[in-house]
Amino acid sequence: MNTSPHPQVKVWDWSIRLFHWSLPVLLFLLWRSAGEDLDRHMQLAQILLSLLLYRLIWGFIGTPYARFGHFLYHPGRIAGYLGAALGPSKPVYLSHNPLGGVMVLVLLGSLLLQGATGLFATDDIFYTGPLYDLVSGGTAEQMTRWHKSWFYQGLLVLVGLHVLAIALYRLRGEGLVKAMITGHKEVPETRAADALDQAGEAFPWARFVLAVTLSVAAVWSLFNLA
Repeated sequence: MNTSPHPQVKVWDWSIRLFHWSLPVLLFLLWRSAGEDLDRHMQLAQILLSLLLYRLIWGFIGTPYARFGHFLYHPGRIAGYLGAALGPSKPVYLSHNPLGGVMVLVLLGSLLLQGATGLFATDDIFYTGPLYDLVSGGTAEQMTRWHKSWFYQGLLVLVGLHVLAIALYRLRGEGLVKAMITGHKEVPETRAADALDQAGEAFPWARFVLAVTLSVAAVWSLFNLA
């Protein structure tokens, strides 16, 4: 039951929420399987890369608030938001705010970098990535080092910053975690006129199937036909 004085608007569709909560689970399983069960590691990597490609496609053809055009802003808007967010009246956005939009791109790019380096990596014994034969041995060794180091020096740092930002926003009265669980966000009075409530709209299953098919087919081809 909604006890808030502000109306609730459907923002995040179920596929975005599933994608979001799948990432930490997959990263943990990938970390556990690295160096121990490389067959499982490779299977999990295919799932992760498929999800990342799906999110990229969904960012163009998905539900309104999931589209990149809804939360990516020019640098001036980002700088303006940063100044306003430090003030007493922090602007509230229905989709990702300008800084959150930047973080989405950074995290997606970092995950793609992690996956891309793994495509060329090797353990020098049993496992080689599907694109290992396309590069020299020295390049493969460099990719392997990057694949191992970036997880700890890049991804985990970014994840920590992401969690810290969520905690800070919670202290400022904006519950981002709850919105990513329920799919709904509270609409402040100043944004009510701009709100696009998707609650009554049918999920775009045709576009969803297209996005899933393209992402899975691309990753399967990469691992099996390269």
